[in-house]
Amino acid sequence: MTELLTIFHGSSHIIEKPIWGTGNPHNDYGLGFYCTESLELAKEWGTSDGADGFANEYELDAT
Repeated sequence: MTELLTIFHGSSHIIEKPIWGTGNPHNDYGLGFYCTESLELAKEWGTSDGADGFANEYELDAT
């Protein structure tokens, strides 16, 4: 049985397919990026300067 987990990533741009290793190595999370199960948190984290952003949605196979 497949169990899908929906997660969100807030960003200033659309990221259709996330690729590990393309992030900023100086961030506290390294080359990855933050994700959350909360759509509202993803919207909040999307941009830091009050500009418009995106809440990218991904489904992970958690089986």
